[in-house]
Amino acid sequence: MNIFKRIGAALGASKPVDEMAAAYPQSALGLAENLSAYPHKVLLADQGVFAYRMEFATFEADAARVVGAIAAEFPLPSLASFQDGQVRNERTAAHFSLRPEFRGAVVVIVTNALPLIAAIDALKLQPPPPWIVFPDADPSALGSLQGDIEYWWDWLFLPFWSAADEATRSRYLTTYPTNEDWLEFLDSHAP
Repeated sequence: MNIFKRIGAALGASKPVDEMAAAYPQSALGLAENLSAYPHKVLLADQGVFAYRMEFATFEADAARVVGAIAAEFPLPSLASFQDGQVRNERTAAHFSLRPEFRGAVVVIVTNALPLIAAIDALKLQPPPPWIVFPDADPSALGSLQGDIEYWWDWLFLPFWSAADEATRSRYLTTYPTNEDWLEFLDSHAP
């Protein structure tokens, strides 16, 4: 079963949830302290899965850093940037998927390994900006978001932008300069 079916199952059907619940028992999840706001983490305990789920976008070069963080906690058969699988050690586990998409990488991780979560937080990952991901989009003509851009915005970019303080946003816009139309779009579509 691929990672997305497992994660979907963790949020829905019963038999695969039992498999996920077995991989992530309550006794193996320690107290999570000082988690950064990005990547956004969702505790799946209400589904009987005592693990955190993260879904985020990053630049392709940073996908290798994510794989490195996973490999520091679990034995991986490969250090390839794009892969999916499940790994475990004595008390903790991780289900993960890294795939090339949106001019970078989309990463989904379910884990109860708090050191892995802390290592990913320490990477200070950032998603590619909308003007790089959607270079042909006219922000003044987007209106309400739909399709790929809606998914990317709601699930991959907005969690980053919402968690960023003014200094982080300013550094981001200095690193990835854009035009006035995109700046207005950010102001009008972000909290």
